[in-house]
Amino acid sequence: MHRSRAISLIATGATASMAVPALAQRTPDKLRIAGPLTEDMVNVYYGIGHGLFGRVGIDVELVATSNGAAATDAVVAGTYEIAKTAVTSILPAHLRGIPLTMVAPQTIYTPRNPFALLQVLPDAPYRTGVDFNGKTIGVPGLNSLNQLSMRAWVDKNGGDWKSLKFIEVPNSALVAALTQKRIDAAVLASPQLDDSLQEGTTKTLADAYAAVAPRFFVAAFMALNDWASKHADVLRRFNQALVTATNYVNTHLPETGPLVIELTKMTLDVSKMHRTINGTTLDLALFQPVIDAAARYDLISRPFAAKEIVWSS
Repeated sequence: MHRSRAISLIATGATASMAVPALAQRTPDKLRIAGPLTEDMVNVYYGIGHGLFGRVGIDVELVATSNGAAATDAVVAGTYEIAKTAVTSILPAHLRGIPLTMVAPQTIYTPRNPFALLQVLPDAPYRTGVDFNGKTIGVPGLNSLNQLSMRAWVDKNGGDWKSLKFIEVPNSALVAALTQKRIDAAVLASPQLDDSLQEGTTKTLADAYAAVAPRFFVAAFMALNDWASKHADVLRRFNQALVTATNYVNTHLPETGPLVIELTKMTLDVSKMHRTINGTTLDLALFQPVIDAAARYDLISRPFAAKEIVWSS
């Protein structure tokens, strides 16, 4: 984790305080968090480097995975305790009876921080939803938030969302698929979004996520129900430290730019990057819109109450 370097990067003007009771000297509780080491994980990385989790008696380790699905599978298998996953990934799992629960907040979409945008080629003629009838959309994963947002955007802009065709293309290959005209559009996130905008290889048509809801959870931290029940105290302390880290990062995006580079190994200009904002509470109202939209646009078979997948403690 290059902990010493992380601490030096955030030492200047980056003071976070935590009013927590002194913990007796004991071996810290180990907490392994699996997931892609993307920009939105900087709050956890900051918390590790600045000792926020250590102060509440938790040894947090970030474990890199290729995607959220792989992280979720590892938690289900008992390999790791927590995974960062897209909310849309846990919905079908819940309906299949897999005992997963969201235990801590993470990435939030709001119109003020549109970190993933609907991109097309600079000379593309598309303007409204109807222009996409029958078109092919590239998505990093089928039945993902990007697929959901495209269906919702096309529907709300006069098109036939059921006519859309989706093919799975890795994030790293989406821009190439667009320029080679193998797909007609894609919802791009950083760093592909920022790279393509700086290079002029794509143009922004819309903020497709806004068609899902004006504000909602994109991703959260999940665990097995049984593990969460048995480790409620650990999770409370983890959330306490995570909130402190998240509040700092949310309000110091320029200052935490070096941590983005260190964590993600990206080389682009972070000052021009679309940064994410992370949540600080497990607000049921921010999960429900995704569940309802997923049911409406056929990602899941039926809607259900958000409290069914959110840790109650």
